[in-house]
Order: sequence, then C-alpha cells, then structure tokens
Amino acid sequence: MTLRSLFVDFNSYFASVEQQENPSLRGRPIAVVPVMANSSCCIAASIEAKKYGVKTGTLVAEAKERCPELTLVLAHPALYVPYHHRLLKAIDNCIPIYKVGSIDEAECRLMGREREPDRAIEIAHRIKQSVSETGDWLQCSVGIAPNGFLAKTASDMQKPDGLVVLEEKDLPDALFRLKISDLCGVGYNMEKRLRHSGIHSVEQLCFSSRTKLKE
Repeated sequence: MTLRSLFVDFNSYFASVEQQENPSLRGRPIAVVPVMANSSCCIAASIEAKKYGVKTGTLVAEAKERCPELTLVLAHPALYVPYHHRLLKAIDNCIPIYKVGSIDEAECRLMGREREPDRAIEIAHRIKQSVSETGDWLQCSVGIAPNGFLAKTASDMQKPDGLVVLEEKDLPDALFRLKISDLCGVGYNMEKRLRHSGIHSVEQLCFSSRTKLKE
C-alpha cells in the first residue's frame, strides 16, 4: 500500500476569506453567520474563534458566551465562490485535481514518483505556497495517505496549516489517538450505534470483525 492520495483542506474557509477581504478582521475571533440573530448558528469560525470552542453549528448565543469578543460577520456567498475557483487553480498549478468534495476541499491523485514520501511532501509545500500567494490570510492543511479517506483524515489531524503523511508503516496505530467522531462519515447517529455495540475508540473500531461492523 503506497501513497496515492493528497487531500487539501482550506482552513476556516468562509471566515478566512472574510479576513482576507477585510484586514480589520484579521487576528480577531470572528464567526460567519447567515443572519444577525442570537437564535442563528455559526456557519464558520475563524482560527482565533475556534480557540474558544466556537465552531460550525455553534449557536450564536452560545458562541458569544464562549467568546465575548466575538465579531459576527454576515455571510457573503458570492465572495466565496470566486475564491474557491482561484484556490483550485492554485492547486492545479502544482498537481492536477482529481475530485472536488466541497467548496473548501479538494483531492489529488499521486502518480508515479509522486508517491514517494519526499516527492509528495514537496508537492504539498508547493500547494501551500501557491495558496498563500492567492491570499496572504489563506491557509490549508494537507493530508497524504494511501487512499482518499485516510488522506482526508490526515488533513484534519493537524490544523491550521498542517501537513500529515500516513504511510503504511504508520497504520493503524497513527489513528488511535483520534476520537471516533473524527473519522469522516461518523456523525452523531453512527457514533451512537458504534458505542451501543461496545465500540468506543478508533482502536476498537479497527480491530472489530467485519461481521460485527456489518451488524
């Protein structure tokens, strides 16, 4: 099993774009919201806001309690799409894009000698540089692994501005420090079912039989 996938995740995408466009917001905890109401929820939080526990889905009222200095910013969807295309072009200048999963992420396939760890890491650094040239307040985390699922997981393991490589020799031990909910596809209901079946950690999940997981 060799390195085949490189996954790029743009950090705090909507919030970072807002900070890129408005320098007065830089370095400050901000939350992007669909409407200016305490009953609404945050659709994005800046890196600074996340340090206070504010994240996507956090109710605005709760976010204000956690971070009294929080600045609310009304979402500008028409702004995020052009940046999305500019960032995809920045990646494509370094390596062809295989698949775009959402507005803040993209997967690339590694071919030939690109699958060598040193080469893959070199590509990742070029992508990071290209992204920063698109906007000096824009960052990304990159995950490199044998498949897309693991590469996406790796991109979440070190934020912001992270770079994590999961080689075959690292697996599955490198995943054991993660929570089950850190794995892509494991939402609230799935986690609840897993715990009901006695699976409370990624290690237990990895060593569960196919039969048990199917049940």
